[in-house]
Amino acid sequence: MTLPAGSMRYLIIGQAVIPFFINVVVNVVLGALAFGRQTSVVTWAMEDGAAADSIGTCFFLPFITCLIATPIVRRNVASGTAVPLEGSTLPRLLRMMRGPVLLRAIKFGFAGLMVVAGPVYMAYRSIAGDEIETIRFITIKALFAGVFGIVVTPLIAIVAMADGSRNSATGKSAPM
Repeated sequence: MTLPAGSMRYLIIGQAVIPFFINVVVNVVLGALAFGRQTSVVTWAMEDGAAADSIGTCFFLPFITCLIATPIVRRNVASGTAVPLEGSTLPRLLRMMRGPVLLRAIKFGFAGLMVVAGPVYMAYRSIAGDEIETIRFITIKALFAGVFGIVVTPLIAIVAMADGSRNSATGKSAPM
């Protein structure tokens, strides 16, 4: 897939660099609110466990990002800030992610879970015992979310850039 001129800059700055910092800050705040009063976090607990929290991020980060980024990217395409893409030029896996925004968000969430949960689990197996220091966990949580967002957000944006014309008042798409 070849991107039109200007698309790469839009994707790198607006859909990778800025989301990296947003995801890091959001996850530091969430980690501090949820675990900040503890000296350590239990690694393998199903509820309030470090691994479970990070594996949940594998679903919820792309899910929430899709719900937020898709309308923003569509507005950017409509205003000319972002270049529209031809949907038929998308790689097959990205074409499969198209659909209504909620369904799209669910697809991206499950894709994130399927692709990243295994490596996240293995990372915790190698770096943590039964507990992990809270500050270490929050750092890992924030950096993981930032790096994961660098991959996920541009993919979500590329799919949204290929949505075609949108009615900004209703959010409904023109026939594709």
